[in-house]
This record gives sequence, C-alpha cells and structure tokens, in this order.
Amino acid sequence: MQVWVTHCSAWAPGLESAEQWADFRPDCLPETDAKPAAAGVPAMTRRRLTRWGRQALEVAEPACESLAADAPVIFSSRHGDTERTFKLLQALATDAPLSPNGFSLSVHNSALGIFSIIKKIQAPSVALAAGRDTLAAAWREAETWLQQGARQVLLVHSEEPLAEFYRDYADEREMPAALALVLSAQPEPAAPSVCLTMEDAGESAGHNSLLIEFLAWWHGSQQMLTADTGNHRWCWRRGAAQD
Repeated sequence: MQVWVTHCSAWAPGLESAEQWADFRPDCLPETDAKPAAAGVPAMTRRRLTRWGRQALEVAEPACESLAADAPVIFSSRHGDTERTFKLLQALATDAPLSPNGFSLSVHNSALGIFSIIKKIQAPSVALAAGRDTLAAAWREAETWLQQGARQVLLVHSEEPLAEFYRDYADEREMPAALALVLSAQPEPAAPSVCLTMEDAGESAGHNSLLIEFLAWWHGSQQMLTADTGNHRWCWRRGAAQD
C-alpha cells in the first residue's frame, strides 16, 4: 500500500535536528545517558518516566499539531522498558514490596496511556510488539487503519537497549531512540509517498534493528531500504508503489 508521510520527528541522544540526523550513521551509535526534555509532559509525570517513555512522548508531541482528532494512534516497541521491569523482578525475587508506580509504568502501553491522557485522545489506540519485526508490524497496523477509512494514523516507535542483565541475549544492535510518523492514505503537499513490501527472509538477519536502519534511510538519499529480520525481509521504497 502506498502511504504519504505528512510528519516525521525523531530523537536519540545527540540527534534531534534534521541537520544532526543527516549525519547519522548506523556504524556510530550514541552511547550517552542523555534524556529528552519532554517539555510537553507535566513535570510531575515527567519525573516518573524513564528515557524510554520520555523519548516516545518527546517525538509524539510535535506530531499532534497536524493530527486529526479521530486519528488512530499506534505505540510500538520491541522490548518496552526492560530496566524498570527488571527492577520489579528483582523485588519479587527478594520478597521486597513492589512499587505501585513502577508497576503501572512497566506495562507495554504505559507511554501510550500517558499520551492519551495528556492529549485527551479518544480515538482508537494500540500498543504492540512483534520481535525484530516490530516497526514494520506497526506500519502494517497503520496501513490497516487507513484501508478501513482513517484519514491519518499516528505511529510512535520507541526503543531502549535491553537492560544490562539481558544484554547477552540481544540478537541485534540497538540504540535508544524514538520515531513518530503521521501516515495518510491521501497525497498532501510536500509529503513523500512510501510503499512497504514484505518478502521471504534471506539466509541471515541483519545486525541492526529496523529502527536504526529506517532512521538512517529516512534521513539519507537512498530510494529503497531493504532490511532482513530473520523472519521477513522488509522493503521500504520512496515514490510510486510497485505493481
């Protein structure tokens, strides 16, 4: 399906402006503990959020400026907030009391819930995860809403590398980053069109997460991105849809 990207905002440590993203290279990932300002989030709520949640809300905020009130909202993340989840599991393992605040913010839809409350969103919304295919699966979910008649869909994808305890099990290179896209089924002035297709997986999966590959492609000049997750091969193409 051909869609038009009417808005794109992205954040990673040291990468905020279009000029900074233009210099982004997948072989040089940020490794700082920097957090986004998330100025659109009330201070009391902001203090409760880890970087994973703050960066999701940081990129979602500017997308709302052109978002229709009835636009469905998708929040996606492969792992969610594993640092917070690990702390809860540690507490369980030592018979320590669980933090109600920590538990409420550990669920996969926590950032989406906070966003919908802050923005008073009453449109349909969903939080999803699909392993290494998560970003592409969220895009497919957006396409489904557009095919069902939605004028726009907001897609927010936030990733944080696995908590240190789980790093040995990582099967791809990851970086802390968030991406917000507003997708439309109708052409709009200056909005690039993009088509996503799926093929059978190749012989081996790529080393980088889909988010890393997508961000490098989107801010680059290549017409097509091909990324293999080991489950599927995903191809994003700028311009006209393929027959």
